[in-house]
Amino acid sequence: MHDRRSTVFLERWRSGQNSIDLRQLRYIILAAKHHSFRRAAASLNIQPSAISRRIRDLEFRLGTALFIRSSTGVEITKQGREFLERAQSVLEELDAATMAISTEACETLRIGISPATNPRLLHILLDTLGSQYPAIQEALFESEEEENMALVLRGRLDVAIAAAKSPPSHYQSIPLWHEDVFVIVPADHRLATLPSIGIADLLQYSLSISKDEPASQIIDALRWRDREAATPIPIEVCDQGRLALLSQIALGRRLGLCGEAATAMSFPGLTFRPIAKLFCPLTFSAICLSDNNKPALRNFLQIARSLTFVRQASYGRPPLAPPGCFDAGTHGRT
Repeated sequence: MHDRRSTVFLERWRSGQNSIDLRQLRYIILAAKHHSFRRAAASLNIQPSAISRRIRDLEFRLGTALFIRSSTGVEITKQGREFLERAQSVLEELDAATMAISTEACETLRIGISPATNPRLLHILLDTLGSQYPAIQEALFESEEEENMALVLRGRLDVAIAAAKSPPSHYQSIPLWHEDVFVIVPADHRLATLPSIGIADLLQYSLSISKDEPASQIIDALRWRDREAATPIPIEVCDQGRLALLSQIALGRRLGLCGEAATAMSFPGLTFRPIAKLFCPLTFSAICLSDNNKPALRNFLQIARSLTFVRQASYGRPPLAPPGCFDAGTHGRT
């Protein structure tokens, strides 16, 4: 009988039918702990026959008894105890690997940024996040705002930093900061001598906006401000990237408009001047799905809300810093 059973087991092994179900391992551990199939089944809220059948199938595959059955319960055999020690080790390693991967996934925050994202303010946000929640590892992905919003919707990103004013209802939007709109002028241009530029000063010029800027939000801000003017400001959204447009402006061929992120660049021959009395500045927000309950995201949003409050309390107005001017190459307000 033993030889026949061994032969059957060997045949099943060779045919690939000997795979062990993880449930079988857990059933063995519980049966050994409770000395009873019935009590082991009760702890899992399943039928005792399910545990008995699974363990019996495994015993048949192994060709040896793992338990001695009696009317009072079960006792594990010597072979069963050896098998149990190895099974517990396997399950512990599997649980540890699962926990490690799960923890890493929970602590990795996937953030979508765009060329319009202010690097200085992003640094403040991430530095604060890292100080308060050092276990969170942020992963930054740079793309156009529309693409980032789509990736958030598909679950590929946890949050996007964008200037979108009215995201769809299934998104959650938390304001992060407000920024002024800047005019980009050649350093030797007459407008470069002004500390800030009024709407009336721009009416005689055609202005260009790079595709890297939040163009629609910039246009909306200026359209709201120039309602007083008899003639609206001519504004063109070009297909050029920011660097190409800055080159054209430095050569004196046009003037441009940008958000504050562009002013962080050092570009010879250019000056950035804010538009005066702009009461509808650019608003950048953290945008995510309303049903994303990831712990790292919740902590990030908590930081976002607290920083917004601190800025408003510190400056008395939404922008991070008082209005002023940026000169390329100096990286400071004048």
